[in-house]
Amino acid sequence: MEKRTKNAVITLAVGLALNILLGVAKLVAGVLSRSTSVTSDALNNISDAAVSLVTVFATALAARRADHDHPFGHGRYEYIATFVVGAGILAVGVEVLSSGIKRIITPVTVDYGLLVMITLGAAVAVKTFMAVLYFTRARGCVAGSDTLKAAAVDSVSDAAVTTVVLCCAIAQRYTGANIDGYVSVVVAVVIVVFAVKILKTTVSRLLGERPDPVLYDEVRNIILSFDKVVSVHDIVINDYGAATKIAEADAEFPSNMTFVEVHGICDGIERAVYEKTGIRLSVHADPVVDGDARLSDIRRRVAEVLDSYGATAHDIVINDQSKTVELDIRLPLAHSPEAEITAQVKASIVAALPYSVNINVDYI
Repeated sequence: MEKRTKNAVITLAVGLALNILLGVAKLVAGVLSRSTSVTSDALNNISDAAVSLVTVFATALAARRADHDHPFGHGRYEYIATFVVGAGILAVGVEVLSSGIKRIITPVTVDYGLLVMITLGAAVAVKTFMAVLYFTRARGCVAGSDTLKAAAVDSVSDAAVTTVVLCCAIAQRYTGANIDGYVSVVVAVVIVVFAVKILKTTVSRLLGERPDPVLYDEVRNIILSFDKVVSVHDIVINDYGAATKIAEADAEFPSNMTFVEVHGICDGIERAVYEKTGIRLSVHADPVVDGDARLSDIRRRVAEVLDSYGATAHDIVINDQSKTVELDIRLPLAHSPEAEITAQVKASIVAALPYSVNINVDYI
């Protein structure tokens, strides 16, 4: 097992042990005081312990090497584990919400003794320590980093929730106000909000999301740094885990270059990208035809239209048989989801060219 992965597993195992201790301590305090908010907080920690156990195994599995059935490795186990974390937190949030509503409807006298106060105070300190530990280790881990970040966020929310419960205990002890059920509802809302955020992020990664703009620009700039590369487009970065990313890109070269020349440059690009980013890139070479007056005129007209939108065009082809021009356009991220902007761009290009036009909008 890699050192970074080993550190992640050890960190999660420490968190597992601490969550079990906190859960048991709070559960005892909640039962003795008959407090729904304290018991709910205890259930939150116990669920964290169960989720941590799953996470420890998943992080270890994510570090397994690629094999015949999984040529891209097992890194997505990390995302599955993070999803389990989010689902577990959401389930606890719903249960806490139900308990809080019941306590509001049917109030019960709660006895917040010194034991409860000490237990909750210690829990806030321990959870704060866990959050710092998770965040610190997440910065130094490639494998398991997302899982550690999710656990860190959960620890921060736990510390905040326990602080609220502690404040509730102090207020109810010295004022007699019966706010136990209301505090449970507040706890539930905090838990559910964090759970939904974690689930949304994880599902997005499992579905396949747009790559980090910084990483995208780094790959693009490496490709453009090579002589003879006219432009680059259709950069796709597939995420198979924190340590495994597979990418492909279309690079344009002058059409008068030989196959051997282009192949040599493509090999150099792939090596450079891997050495600087760790990404396994495959480059597809597109020829750019120079000396065609019609094509040059079309490119000029299209560029004039797209400049005002901050967009670009590529793969411009004249089909003499159908008397049409075919091209792909790429809109800025700010415009890509807007159908109205897309329609305006298409209409402007059609009006600028003395041909029938087939336009494909490229969102990659």
